[in-house]
Amino acid sequence: MKRHFLPLAAIMLALSLSTFTGCGKQKPKDNTPVQEGLYLGIIGFNSDFYTMPLGLLNQNTKSNFERFVDGLNMQNGTYLYHAVNMGLNTLASARIPDNLINVSVVTFTDGIDQGSYTLSDSYNSGSEYLTAINNRIRNDIVGNVNISAYSIGVRGSDVTNVEDFRNNLKKLSSDPVNNVFEVSNMSEASDKFAEIAQQLYNQSTFYNVKLRMSPQEPNTRIRFTFDNVDDADDSQCYIEGVYVRTSDNKGQLTSVDYVGMECMSGVTVTAASVNGYDQFSFQNLVDLQGNQVSTDYVKLWHWEGTTNQWGPNSEFTSSGDSETIDEYKSAMIMLVLDCSNSLGSDFVNMKTAANSFIENLSGNYSGRR
Repeated sequence: MKRHFLPLAAIMLALSLSTFTGCGKQKPKDNTPVQEGLYLGIIGFNSDFYTMPLGLLNQNTKSNFERFVDGLNMQNGTYLYHAVNMGLNTLASARIPDNLINVSVVTFTDGIDQGSYTLSDSYNSGSEYLTAINNRIRNDIVGNVNISAYSIGVRGSDVTNVEDFRNNLKKLSSDPVNNVFEVSNMSEASDKFAEIAQQLYNQSTFYNVKLRMSPQEPNTRIRFTFDNVDDADDSQCYIEGVYVRTSDNKGQLTSVDYVGMECMSGVTVTAASVNGYDQFSFQNLVDLQGNQVSTDYVKLWHWEGTTNQWGPNSEFTSSGDSETIDEYKSAMIMLVLDCSNSLGSDFVNMKTAANSFIENLSGNYSGRR
C-alpha cells in the first residue's frame, strides 16, 4: 500500500486546531467602581448551608435580609467551622469599595462543631480545621483591612465539654477578650447583637468637626471646650493647642492636646481660610467610648498671660462657628447563624435577634446611599 505523509507544517496546523477552544479573547476584568455602603451576607448552618450573598443593606433592602432569616429552618447537624470558613471565602472573593474600612464576621452558635473536617480534604480533625480558621481570622486581609471577628454563644443543653465550647468562641473571634460573648439566654444574646451592631457602625463612621475662629496673635494658647463649662479649667473634654501662622500665612494649631476625646488629626492642625476666618477641621473627633462629640456647647478660650487664666472668646458661638459632618465609610459583614435542632424554642428568638441586628445596622446606615 502506498503511504502518504503529511508535511510537518500541516501536522503542526492540525495540532493547533485540535487544541483551539474559541476566539482566544480573555474576559475583560470588571473595573467599574463598586458602590459604597454597608454590605451584608448571611450563612445559616446545620448539616446544610443556607446563604444570602453579600449585598447592600439599607432601609430599602433590609426586608430582603429579614425574609431570608425568617425562612431559615432547623435540622440536625452543626457544621460550624465550615460555615465560618465559607463566610471568610465570601469576603476574600468580594469586589471591594474604594473606601472600605471595616470587614467583620459575626458568628452565633449554641454548640460545638460536628464533622466540618469531613467536608474538606485539607484537615484530619476538627481541631485542625479550627486552627486554620483562627489563622485566617488573624492573618487574612480584605481590601487592605484586617478582619474583625465576633462570636456569641448560648451554651446548649447538649454541650458537655464547656472548655471546648468556650475555646470555639475564642478562636472564632479576632479578639478573645473583647469580641467573645458567652451568654446564658437569647435575651442576653439579643443585647450582644445590638451592641456589636453599634460597634460596627461606630467603626465605619467618621465624625468630623469644623471649628471657625478669627485669626489670633501668634503663640496664643487656645482651648475649645465641649462640656458646657463656665470656666475652661473645669473642662474634662477639650482641644488645646498653640496658635501660629505658617510660612504661607495660614493659621495653625501646634502641640495639640485632646483631653477626654480622641482624634485622627494629630498634634498639628492647619486651618483653611474661609471668608477671613481660620477653619480648623478635626477628623473623627470622638469621646473615649468612640461616640460622637456634641458641639452644642463648644466654647473658645484663650490664655491670658498677664492674669494667668483662661479668657472666653465672646465672638465665637457654637451655632455659627461649629459644624459636625458625618463621613461614612464602607463595611462588609458576614453573619453566621446556627440553625441546629439543639436550639429548640430558642430558634425563633435567635431569628428575632438576628433581624434586630439587621434592623439596627440598616437604621444607622440609612441615608448613606
